[in-house]
Amino acid sequence: MPERILHQFTEGAYVGDAVTDQIFAIRRWLRELGFISEIYVERPIPPELQAEVWPARDYRPQPAEACVVHHHAVGSGIYERLRTLGLPQILVYHNITPPQFFAVSNPDIAANLKIGRTQLAEMRPRTRLALGDSSYNEREMRELGYVTTGVLPIVLDEQRYNGPLNEALAARCRAGGPLLLFVGRLAPNKRQEDLIKLYYYLRRLRPDARLALVGNEHIEVYGKWQRELVASLGLDESAVQFTGHVSQQDMVTYYRCADVYVSMSEHEGFGKPLIESMYCGLPVVAYASSAVPDTLGDAGILFYRKEYEALAELVALLVEDEPLRRRVIARQTRRVRAFLEPQVRQQWAGYLRQLDLLPDGATQ
Repeated sequence: MPERILHQFTEGAYVGDAVTDQIFAIRRWLRELGFISEIYVERPIPPELQAEVWPARDYRPQPAEACVVHHHAVGSGIYERLRTLGLPQILVYHNITPPQFFAVSNPDIAANLKIGRTQLAEMRPRTRLALGDSSYNEREMRELGYVTTGVLPIVLDEQRYNGPLNEALAARCRAGGPLLLFVGRLAPNKRQEDLIKLYYYLRRLRPDARLALVGNEHIEVYGKWQRELVASLGLDESAVQFTGHVSQQDMVTYYRCADVYVSMSEHEGFGKPLIESMYCGLPVVAYASSAVPDTLGDAGILFYRKEYEALAELVALLVEDEPLRRRVIARQTRRVRAFLEPQVRQQWAGYLRQLDLLPDGATQ
């Protein structure tokens, strides 16, 4: 059997990052299918991942390589390296946040995002297959002229969500009124300020309600503004938790112990916390922006206008109306099956066969 080689390239690899987790899953699938497969990155490698990924400068193409896999989500030095290399690519597009979200808070990030969008258009001629991790991302590529496209959703590794909870944290989450949850870095497109405004109105209905904002403080000035907003609205600062980065165990504990997951985000390329919430049995209420409707499908509760008083009533109803809550959770449980490993892995193998990189019937 001829040697099969398919390496992956991305700008950077990070612990707890949805794109990085997807890359690791694909590497495992490729190896189980008989490929030689490594991961190469342009940016410095975190100490925790030193044994898992390699610097892109160390990559040397082999005669047996027919193409590479390129994950694109930001203005990228890896783009230039692969362009110079000249091998055809499978593009996996994880979306690029529109630069205008960062124009005021961080112009450097905005400039980098503009570069990323330019690169996305320029790499079309050498792309054999362009995969978006949502239909929203696929539509964006087709608007840029990509013809051979598809969808490969973010996969959810069930083992990472079925372990023991942090019991001390679980006790704190359960000791009090309803807990609203949002998971995502503090960033302007995530609109944490709108969650705080919703929480302000919910407190009128449920004075014991609490809000947990789980995620890194991506931009310091934005995080500072969030805290100032909490104070200016006269909210109890102890009832609004800015957790920063948390462990996988703590994140799952929040999902399992919160009462409602609420997203006000105005741009998501996929929205992995949506499927994590659905898997963990947490009802989702989400603003219908960007890829969010594609990810939720017919599950969760979507809204199209940020009418805070009405949304506060909806959240309170979802907390208190147990039959409604059970119906929402049941539909979410059905929907999340589309993102579990057997389904997503099968889709990936199908795309490899489409490109004649994997023989028909190959299972190892």
